[in-house]
Amino acid sequence: MENSWTPISSGEEDALNHLEQYRDAAGDDQSITQEDAVTYLMEQDVEQTDARAHIKQLLLKGYLYEVDGELRIPPRP
Repeated sequence: MENSWTPISSGEEDALNHLEQYRDAAGDDQSITQEDAVTYLMEQDVEQTDARAHIKQLLLKGYLYEVDGELRIPPRP
């Protein structure tokens, strides 16, 4: 299977792009928790309930994963 990624909505993709920017700005020294991610998305004018929903869907679809309370973003194809 060449592309086995589950499609995401435009809102989820925007949230993922914001989280990638946040991760890149934070560097390797800072971990990103779900609460950090929600707060950051809210700073980007995403409603809190939408931010939580986007993160949940990105986790379910494999675009994010969580290890020891930290969010990780695997490379995209």
